[in-house]
Formats: sequence, C-alpha cells, structure tokens
Amino acid sequence: MKAHVLYDTQGKIISAGFPLPLTFDILSPRFGPKPSEGQYAAILDVPEELGTMDLVELAQRLQVDTKGKPHKLILTSK
Repeated sequence: MKAHVLYDTQGKIISAGFPLPLTFDILSPRFGPKPSEGQYAAILDVPEELGTMDLVELAQRLQVDTKGKPHKLILTSK
C-alpha cells in the first residue's frame, strides 16, 4: 500500500492521503498536497505490517525517515 504524504524537514506528517488510481496522472501538479517552503510531498510505501491503518492513525503513528534516500515511512518512537 502507498500513501501520499506531506511532511516537514523533521519527518512530521502534516497531511496524508491515498494516491488516486493509476488511470489518473498522480504526479500531475493538479493532484495531491502542495508543499510549502520547508515541506516535501511524496508517495511512500506503508510498511506491510502497518497496512491496516486508516489515514488518521497513519499520520499520528508514523513519520518520514528523512535521513536516508529515498525517504520512507517509519513508526514514531512514542
């Protein structure tokens, strides 16, 4: 499963959504969250064992690991 996330430089998720079906051009600037300065938007893989989370839980319990490339979703340390 993939999630379209908007996050800051520290990896805190600001907004999350599920990408549109591939019949849409999901990389088009018309779709998805728009990052402001100091923010990033990406479509990232949700770890398989966490695939049952809804969007609210995903945003609360995950963060983006911004140290490596590519960035990836990880559980928060809370």
